[in-house]
Amino acid sequence: MVGRRRSDVGLPGRFRRPAARSAPEPEVKTPASEGAPCRFRGQASHVSPNPLTPETLRALRKCLSPLHFDPARDGRARECPGFGDYLDFYDMDLGRELPATFHALGRVDAAGYRIACHYWLPAAEAQGTVLVLHGYFDHVGLFGHLIRYLLARSYAVVAFDLPGHGLSNGERASIASFDHYVAVFEAIAGHLKASPLPAPLSAIGQSTGGAILLKRILEQGGRDLHRVTLLAPLVAPALWWLNRLLYALVHRFRTVIPRKFLTSSSDRDFLDFLSTRDPMQSRYVPIPWIGAMKRWVEECRAAPPCDYPLTILQGTCDTTLAWRSNLRLLRRKFPRASVILIDNARHHMANEERQLRERIFDRMGF
Repeated sequence: MVGRRRSDVGLPGRFRRPAARSAPEPEVKTPASEGAPCRFRGQASHVSPNPLTPETLRALRKCLSPLHFDPARDGRARECPGFGDYLDFYDMDLGRELPATFHALGRVDAAGYRIACHYWLPAAEAQGTVLVLHGYFDHVGLFGHLIRYLLARSYAVVAFDLPGHGLSNGERASIASFDHYVAVFEAIAGHLKASPLPAPLSAIGQSTGGAILLKRILEQGGRDLHRVTLLAPLVAPALWWLNRLLYALVHRFRTVIPRKFLTSSSDRDFLDFLSTRDPMQSRYVPIPWIGAMKRWVEECRAAPPCDYPLTILQGTCDTTLAWRSNLRLLRRKFPRASVILIDNARHHMANEERQLRERIFDRMGF
């Protein structure tokens, strides 16, 4: 998705810029269906000022051991070099805020990839497990807000880095087909069903994570998923005609194009962190990923309707997606879906400014 996106990603935890603030970005004016103007509401937050180096991340990736989704057998990641630095940098040491929370990080071998995967167990008896799927350019380290919200409501949480993202292996920010994403989801969901983690299993997907869940349910159904909520799910991006034209012109002789960081959230500090400080952000968009997205859009449009009762949340100031036409399509594909518009919210709904984020989370159904 090129030319209209700031990013498909989000950061959990409170963040504060380390030094002087840059000049305010110009307001992006997009008509909102509920009549409210789209505007910034900056929010101060905090992440460790110490940088997380590529060497630290490589050492942590290499150290990850197989994950069993069994607290009696997992937890060795705490012995890995860089584990504490990772938690501090992304403000992900949730046990400090939620005492007696159990956290494990390891790897799952899935569909030919070594997938970095986390899970958390709440202190109280869990009422189910929620599998969180992040968006393009994202990784689990950016989803602390959502994970905290679910743990505080006594859900166990599982979240993994997609292939080519975060601590997982694979070509950075690339994929040959969205089928690979679905295959990884299936492998991890299969592990969870055979594990002692609490049932029922539900899922939340942000942007590309939402596309993965849409594709899986359209093709295979969703009877094994108790509840599915999508946050600004990816179908067609804004300026889709331009993306298709660009792909047709360059896919035979270029492998990547530069990424443009645009505006995906009302939280300026979050946007600043993505563009200037997060070491796991790709600076390029691989052309094969655009091709995979193109095929996903075609598959979604051609798929027969499905009666699964999705919950879809969409911001009215989202300039990353062609969200109006996407929602028309999704209402036809999922006639039982509950579609909720969040006025003034932008694309990265899991990392909007605090007041908007609270409204979003309260409407997810968890």
